[in-house]
Amino acid sequence: MADSDTTFQRYDDEFQSLLQQIENSLSTEPPGAFTKNLLQQCDDLIKQMALEARSQPSTNVKNLLLQKVRQAKSQYQAMQQKSDKQSLLGGTNNINGDYERRALQKNEDMLSNQNDTLERARRTMQETEAVALEITEELGTNRETLLNAHGRVREVSGMTGRARRILTSMSRRQVQQKMIIYGIAIGLVLAFIFLLWAMWR
Repeated sequence: MADSDTTFQRYDDEFQSLLQQIENSLSTEPPGAFTKNLLQQCDDLIKQMALEARSQPSTNVKNLLLQKVRQAKSQYQAMQQKSDKQSLLGGTNNINGDYERRALQKNEDMLSNQNDTLERARRTMQETEAVALEITEELGTNRETLLNAHGRVREVSGMTGRARRILTSMSRRQVQQKMIIYGIAIGLVLAFIFLLWAMWR
């Protein structure tokens, strides 16, 4: 929804910019091909704004954007009426060739600026895609490193467990051997005492 709001706002900003251009054009020269082209662009933008508004999943957002579309239509109709009025009063037949060339030049300049903007956006998208691929590759490498490290940790843990079991077994055997030695020593002492007793009897 955030992307849709951004798209609608971009349409609205462009629409307001076109209205300002039309206002400036009507204040300096009679309406001609350049003004008609700007008005047509405004009409196309209103249609795009309406489609964007109707595609909103949220009813509140949709109603808010549709209200902005109605306001834009009112502004467009007022500007269209102003252009028609100036055409009736001044007449489009008074437009000379120099004005037509200036209007066409303005339109070409605007289209050139739009093409430059699109080209910059395309380059930015390509750079972003390249960075995303590099990050993906780096993440894959880091994942393999972590998996290898995890495997080595498990191996070391297994070896530590086996060493612990060996030490425990050796300690148990050492205790058993001590108990046997103590038993033998006690048996020898008892046997010696018994022999002495037998001899003195």
